[in-house]
Amino acid sequence: MPRLEIWLKERGLPVDTALVPLMCLQTAFFTPWLPPETCYQMSRLTVWLMAVDNVLDAPDAADAPDTADSAGPDETPTRVRAWHRVLAGHGSDGGSDSDDPMARALAEIARGLHRDGRPELLAVWRKSMHQTLIGMQYERETARTAAAGGGVPRLADYLRHGAWTIGVEQQVTALWALMDEPGLPRRLPVLLGALREAATAIRLLNDLRGHQREQTEGKTDALAIGLTEQETYQRAEAGLENCRRALAPLTAAGYGSAVALERVALWHARMYHRFDPVRPGRATTSSLPGGPGSAAQARHTPFVPQSREAPDMSIEQEVLDVIASGGQCDNAKLAELFDRLEPVDTDLLLGTWQGGGFEHTSENAALLTKMRWYGKRFVDADHVEPLLCRDEDGTVFSYEEMGLATLREVIYRGKQSTAMVYDQLPIIDHFRRLTDNVLLCVMDKKETPTDFYFHLTRVPASLPQPSGDGR
Repeated sequence: MPRLEIWLKERGLPVDTALVPLMCLQTAFFTPWLPPETCYQMSRLTVWLMAVDNVLDAPDAADAPDTADSAGPDETPTRVRAWHRVLAGHGSDGGSDSDDPMARALAEIARGLHRDGRPELLAVWRKSMHQTLIGMQYERETARTAAAGGGVPRLADYLRHGAWTIGVEQQVTALWALMDEPGLPRRLPVLLGALREAATAIRLLNDLRGHQREQTEGKTDALAIGLTEQETYQRAEAGLENCRRALAPLTAAGYGSAVALERVALWHARMYHRFDPVRPGRATTSSLPGGPGSAAQARHTPFVPQSREAPDMSIEQEVLDVIASGGQCDNAKLAELFDRLEPVDTDLLLGTWQGGGFEHTSENAALLTKMRWYGKRFVDADHVEPLLCRDEDGTVFSYEEMGLATLREVIYRGKQSTAMVYDQLPIIDHFRRLTDNVLLCVMDKKETPTDFYFHLTRVPASLPQPSGDGR
């Protein structure tokens, strides 16, 4: 804690040093198995996120005295653009020689992460940081618009940006980058979907706890847009439960990336159930508005993950665990499961999906490995890119030398479902729903006696989408 306090004072960031113990304790709670130096890096990042929130929340120079922490309407966009450049690695020494203490501190944090983190995961962290700055600028502008009588934003737009600006995604993606966890990138589709659920839920809990304060500050939140306290609370609890369910196979298997995300969500949920961290000296024992104890004096129990006992290993759960871990599974078990799963419709399929196999020895598996197959993209019923592949530098593109595909209703093994029919090959891919975001699939290839089973996991919209150049 003294080290972080010294760093904060030396960098001149606009954060109350009384918050330093809270920042250190939360990082230790997130990942107690990581070394102290990693925890220190994470605490610096958390402090910077609090500082940038304070800077962008500061009044414009036209309305307030000239201070180091206030920024005029012309200065703020310039500073934000400089922070974007630091994250992108541009500028002299990445921002170290800037006159802006925020830019210098960010450059130091980024250098530490780049030195110790995994490049493929640092790209995810950098994207989340860019989105934070975009979201904070959006919130700043919507507050001005509302103050001028221009109305409030749509709830969906507010939550999309608000999930980025609450800081959860930036903490978690930085932790992932600093973990030495084999195969973590393969689990990103599931992890990022759970992370978005958690971040949105924490944003809603933040709005509940800080609503009265933010009203006096002229800020917009979910309640100001139109949600009731009960609706806000219920949405938050549902999001946390969705996060926990999505992570269950990974946490049961002991993956640190999933455990860290679960613990980050748990910390923030418990914190907002107790106090507003913007005013930590005003801790409260009152129930969170909208919760079961808000209308009565019953004790409220915040979001807590279920018992750490292993979940029921149904065949569905077992296959989900295999998918999450990148393991193998025999065809007999997959066939039994496939036949009892529900079919899918076209709307469920639309979007980009990352794929994988359940074995690595067959001719089909070898071919997909050689092609560096990534997954599939369903644009609409008449436009499917069945072979998204990676080039040598890892960029995902649509490999179209074997043609494209279409979606059609097909009866297969007694069930009618949307299937993918290749335009130029005697192949039909059939899909069954494991979850809304995970599919069990089988390739039906003419004159091939053995079915080839594979899986697809939805790629969240927050991830960069593959290029569509068809090279």
